[in-house]
Amino acid sequence: MFDLRMVAIAASFILASIAVAAAERAPDQPAPAPRTESSDEARPIRVVLPAPWEAAAPGSTSQLRK
Repeated sequence: MFDLRMVAIAASFILASIAVAAAERAPDQPAPAPRTESSDEARPIRVVLPAPWEAAAPGSTSQLRK
């Protein structure tokens, strides 16, 4: 019984190595990003954060504490 298990494991390793060798390589370059229709959509979103040494605006913390 032990020999049959070893043969089955060896055969599965051989088949797995053949499958890995036959598999197609992944492309080196990623796919290009889809084009946007207008230049307004292509602008990055910019968020201005206060500096750590500046006090936050009084109205900005009231929304978070609801």
